[in-house]
Amino acid sequence: MKKRYIVYLCLVLLVVFGIYAPPVLPVIQLPGEVLIEWSESSFLKGFMGNGLTNTFVATLITFVILLAVTFALRARSRTADEVPTGGYNFFEMLVEFAYGYVENSAGKWAKAFFPFFMTFILWIVVANWMELVPFVDALGKVENIPEHQVHLAEQAAEAEGRHLTEEEIQAIEAKYEGTGATRGGPFNWFLFKAQDGDTDANYAVISWVRAASTDLNFTLAIAIISVLMTQYYGMKALGWKYWGKFFMWDGDKIAQNPLAILDPAVGILEFVSEIFKIVSFAFRLLGNIFAGQVLLFVIASLIPIANLLFWHLEFAVGLLQAVVFALLTLTFMSMATQGHGDHAEEHH
Repeated sequence: MKKRYIVYLCLVLLVVFGIYAPPVLPVIQLPGEVLIEWSESSFLKGFMGNGLTNTFVATLITFVILLAVTFALRARSRTADEVPTGGYNFFEMLVEFAYGYVENSAGKWAKAFFPFFMTFILWIVVANWMELVPFVDALGKVENIPEHQVHLAEQAAEAEGRHLTEEEIQAIEAKYEGTGATRGGPFNWFLFKAQDGDTDANYAVISWVRAASTDLNFTLAIAIISVLMTQYYGMKALGWKYWGKFFMWDGDKIAQNPLAILDPAVGILEFVSEIFKIVSFAFRLLGNIFAGQVLLFVIASLIPIANLLFWHLEFAVGLLQAVVFALLTLTFMSMATQGHGDHAEEHH
């Protein structure tokens, strides 16, 4: 069978299943959904929160994919006389292009910055694209939504040192009553959309794997790595003088120009903005990927075939966000290794 007929068949099946067995929205929430709860006596409870989340599972899968690609390419490394082909050729060109860009931007610091630049791109793009893999969000366990929301509220109340009252529990159950689908089995495609008059439309899918970039824990972690390493290389290049651009006081300069008394305030503002880069990095990535995932969910539940268009859009967004994160990190690292007001080193 020719490839185009396989594509046509897939499109027809997508339309048929979209009409007669429309997908059901999984649970949509910012924190990763807990798949396995740790016992009270487990040391993991304090180390990894209340339990194993589907976003953490996705993070582990991301690491496995990157390690598999790394070892696969290393096993096929070639000599200078061999001509690269296929996927190895693509990755070699990609790495050479990326290194050339970093070298033009960072000069002698290229060897130090390149591992972060390339790791961020590959790490984030794999984490972002995981939401585009078929069935990743469709496979999971079925939860009763009112009961699930009550359980989450109880956990939040316990963290505050109190217990939910019976009135609070009833209010939560009433709020989420009838907001899901009728139950049909352990997988998304066995669930059916709630129809008018359904009294047991209380179920939703808790995905076993959810894209890591849709969890603030993941985006915040890589943002902290980016900002801390920027400060590290600033210190390595300039020593303690690096902090002079944040905490400035020059009595002679103030005596000559009274307006220079504003310099310390400006330095403090710059230091605050440096810290808030963590927030900017984390929420930019989280917002774009989480919004894209919700968009795919909603469009799939309304007009499944239209998701083909949005799939390509999210493919591009996932790549763009990874590149933007890496480029901003490279830019901030390069700026940190330069003196305040002039270049500490001449770029090659």
